[in-house]
Amino acid sequence: MITFSSRKKPSAPQVKALYRHAWWAKDRQISKIRQMLSHTDLLFTCWEGAALVGLARVNTDYAFRAVLFDVIVDPRFHRQGLGTRLVENALAHPDLRQVEQFWLYTTDKQAFYERFGFRQYPENVMILKKAKP
Repeated sequence: MITFSSRKKPSAPQVKALYRHAWWAKDRQISKIRQMLSHTDLLFTCWEGAALVGLARVNTDYAFRAVLFDVIVDPRFHRQGLGTRLVENALAHPDLRQVEQFWLYTTDKQAFYERFGFRQYPENVMILKKAKP
C-alpha cells in the first residue's frame, strides 16, 4: 500500500537510492544530500511500507515565493499518479496557502507541470551555474 506524508522524513541513503533513477540527481553525494535535507523547508514523500518511492521538496519564504524541487518517483511506480499526488500535496499544503508564486525548474516535464497551472516564462529566468568545488 502506498502512503503519503509531509511529516515522515527519509534518511539520506533512502533519498540517494531514489536519486539514482534520475539523470539530474544520480551523482549527488550523500553528504550533500544530508545537507540538502537539513535545509529543506517542506518535504513531501510517498512510501511503500518502509521504502521511499517518491518525493518532492519545497523551499519558501512562506509569503511570496516557494520553489518546488526534486519531484521524483521510483520508475517501478510510474504511471500510478504518485508524482501528481506529490505536487498536489505540496501546492495544497496549509503552510503555503499565502504564497503568491510557486517556481520550478524542469528541462523535460513542462507538460506535466502545466496541468497544475505552471507556465513557462523563459524571458524572465536567469541561472548562474557555478563550477563544482
